[in-house]
Amino acid sequence: KSKMKLSKVYSKEGLYLEEQADGTVRIGLSAYGSDAVGEVSYFAFFNDRELVAGEPFFSVEGSKAVTDMLGPISAEIVSKNESLTDQPELLNEDDESLKWLVVAKSNQAIKWADFLSEDQPVEN
Repeated sequence: KSKMKLSKVYSKEGLYLEEQADGTVRIGLSAYGSDAVGEVSYFAFFNDRELVAGEPFFSVEGSKAVTDMLGPISAEIVSKNESLTDQPELLNEDDESLKWLVVAKSNQAIKWADFLSEDQPVEN
C-alpha cells in the first residue's frame, strides 16, 4: 500500500501549510517567518472561526518586526494553538511542529502549486 505523500508548502510571508491525513491543513510559522520576526514576545489571534485569504489572521510582535500575518487560504479554523497566547515564545522554537498556529479546513481545493515548495532562505 503506497502512502500518498502529503503536501507541505510555504508562503512568501513565512508560513508553512502542511496537509494532514484527514484533509485539513496545519498552518504555522516557518523558519523564515521566525527569522523575519525575530524573538517573539507577543502573539494574538484576530479571528477564532475562519481564515480569509489575504486578510490578517494573527498579530505577532518580535524583536525585529511587529507583523499582522495574512491568511494564506480561505478556510474554517478547526483548532488553534491556544498555548501561543500565553506562551508566544513557543514560536522561537526551531521545531516547526511546535510553531503551528491553526488547523483549518477548506471547502475548496487548495492550489498547492501557488505556494513555494521550499521555505525562503534565512539570512545569517
